[in-house]
Amino acid sequence: MKNRLFNTSAWRITRVYASLLAGIAVILSLVIISVVGVKQYDAQKQKAIGIARALKRSEISTKDDWLWWRAGSSTNNHHTFIRLRLIKKNGSESYLYSPNTKRFLTRAQKSKGKKVSMNVYYSPRTGFYYHAKSLQSDSSYAAIHYDVWVELNGVLNLLWLLIRLILLITFIFLVLGTWVIYLLARRLNQPLVQLTKTTKKINRDLSDQYQSQLPVPQSPQEVHDLSVEFNHLLRSLSDQAQADRQFVSNASHELKTPIAAIRGHVSLIQRRGRSHPDIIPTSLAFIDQESGRMQRLIESLLQLSHANQLELKFEQVNLSELMIQMVAELGSTLNRKIEATIQPDVLAVTNSDSIRQILTSLMTNAQKYSPADQPIGLTMNATGRKIMLTVSDFGRGVSDEEKPHVFERFYRTKAVRNQVKGNGLGLAIVYQLVLLMHGEIKVEDNVPNGACFTVTLPQQ
Repeated sequence: MKNRLFNTSAWRITRVYASLLAGIAVILSLVIISVVGVKQYDAQKQKAIGIARALKRSEISTKDDWLWWRAGSSTNNHHTFIRLRLIKKNGSESYLYSPNTKRFLTRAQKSKGKKVSMNVYYSPRTGFYYHAKSLQSDSSYAAIHYDVWVELNGVLNLLWLLIRLILLITFIFLVLGTWVIYLLARRLNQPLVQLTKTTKKINRDLSDQYQSQLPVPQSPQEVHDLSVEFNHLLRSLSDQAQADRQFVSNASHELKTPIAAIRGHVSLIQRRGRSHPDIIPTSLAFIDQESGRMQRLIESLLQLSHANQLELKFEQVNLSELMIQMVAELGSTLNRKIEATIQPDVLAVTNSDSIRQILTSLMTNAQKYSPADQPIGLTMNATGRKIMLTVSDFGRGVSDEEKPHVFERFYRTKAVRNQVKGNGLGLAIVYQLVLLMHGEIKVEDNVPNGACFTVTLPQQ
């Protein structure tokens, strides 16, 4: 259950956004800390330099000058330390200190402070500090050195406080942000979750036979499109399942009739064959006839199954020569006059075996359902990038209400159902072969009577 939770889209989206938020928070934190640190350091630096310059401008040369300057200065003596080194022309030196400066220098010297950068020093006892200095000379002194030390510990304490506040805010922000993002991700994925639940329900319900439809949410658009396509697939599967059930039912019915007849005659021979031997030849002839009918039906079923799984190999074929050859062959086989109109020198990239099978089936069908004294029409021509094959007869034709069904398996028109032998699979096989060749087939009325089957195939 835990692994399934971590593999959900909502969790993955949450993890990605949480990582993104964490990255943004870290970058912002670093930027803020860097900017604040640089600004505070620059402020302390300018403070030290400013004090050193102010001392130089004040021209302090006596202790009274120094006391007057301190009295007018707002310098914080706990964080800023000043020393004046006065060197007389005779070489003697004297020092002036601001409060706490001597103690600061003593502690810095005892802890052996180290230079961090050009003006920044560090001592374990005093911490970080900035050192600024300037030099001046006048008529009384050979040189006056001004040294100013400004502590940077306050800046570091401020940065540490800022880091802790940023870490706390970032943590709270990540927790709340991750929770909000997870809720939003679950809400966005709810249509997909509902789609999955419905799909599982359909898979578990074996009696449903793909009759149910998936919910189609209006948003997001991707899930909407997925639901629509799934529903198209379910409708196709439902239609296919219905067709398979109908196929099995029709096949069972077609096989049951000859089997029942054969068993009836076998039972008749067993019961009365010895006392009435004259019935045996008649029964055997009937058994042979019905078994032949079963054989033809099974061969047609196998042929139809083969057509559903067939992978055709296409090559360039001279259709004009193929049509002329087939007219000669079928004319003698069907014992029927064939009126052919064939456009010469028509080349096409197609499958010649399938063309033969389609044409043979349509011509046989025309011969079977039309009067013996009527010819069969065959036309072949190429228009644009299409090839038109037309087979027409002068039989009873097909009614308008039955035309949409003539290519269904086991379907036979009412007019000939009980008059002409057949199993209703020939046109279904033709239809499947035409689809495999990326073509179309339709049936229309022939003038003045009969049916006209037109096959349209791509030339390449």
